[in-house]
Amino acid sequence: NTKVKVRQAMHKLGYTPNFAAQNLANKSTQTIGGILPVGTMGNPAQNPLFLEMIQEIGVVCNEQKYMISLATGKTMAELKDSVRLMHQRKLVDGFILLYSEAKDPIRKFLHDEKIPYALLGKPDVYENETIYIDNDNRLSGKSAADCLIQHGHQRIGYVGLTPSQVVDKERYKGYSDALRDANLTVHPELYFETPTDFMAFLEFLEETQPTGLVVGDDRLALRVLQYLQLDKYKVPDDISLISFNNSVFATLSHPFLTTIDIHVQELARQAAALLIRQLNEPSALLPKMIVPHEVIERETVMRVRGE
Repeated sequence: NTKVKVRQAMHKLGYTPNFAAQNLANKSTQTIGGILPVGTMGNPAQNPLFLEMIQEIGVVCNEQKYMISLATGKTMAELKDSVRLMHQRKLVDGFILLYSEAKDPIRKFLHDEKIPYALLGKPDVYENETIYIDNDNRLSGKSAADCLIQHGHQRIGYVGLTPSQVVDKERYKGYSDALRDANLTVHPELYFETPTDFMAFLEFLEETQPTGLVVGDDRLALRVLQYLQLDKYKVPDDISLISFNNSVFATLSHPFLTTIDIHVQELARQAAALLIRQLNEPSALLPKMIVPHEVIERETVMRVRGE
């Protein structure tokens, strides 16, 4: 058999196929690009959530004989240049956006250039044209507030990440839904974006006098815990706290965080699988996927005393 003889000769000579040449002929790079958000939020060393995503995407890529390449930037302009170059030089077949921001120029570029991509999070525009994988963040925000309400809390505040994040807007809507359903006062959200936010936080506590807080994610929750301790509050004795993600931060310090598990590994795996399927079957109608969430009760929520 000629094929067998050729393979035996290749093996003896230590020959390996030139996959780059094969991919060029096939007009495929067998590589997908992962796009991290700008600034510290997208730094895997500072936010392990993204490291988890990259690892899980890598697992799916390995199974499907794909590779992953990362696009990063300290500014939005740098990030856009990185994505544009990866596309123009045909270094990737498509992209996974590991975040969802309102009015995102990166997603607009991908959409306008008709570049295949999948989105981790809910799109603010082009929803019917976008392959996306997300939690029901409005429902998870409601679940977080409901957890506090079920423990007797009536004065509940919301501390968010940034108003540009679609996920934060949705979770705040869910928080608001829960409080309205319980006929409780809905407070404006507080965001931690500058070094002066500690003073704003103290003013927020003074004005709202909350017994419970819903906090945008576990990493931010650790800052909130520090701020509360600096102002002589005890958690959960004086103020209960629930956050999101169930990341490594949830059990880094005491008390351990009560948090919403968004199943980030499943989100990342599904994003990679859907993008690769889109690349292999361009005409296929692919679903929008919603991954369920789960409340993980630990040590930062307790019943309001005397109620």
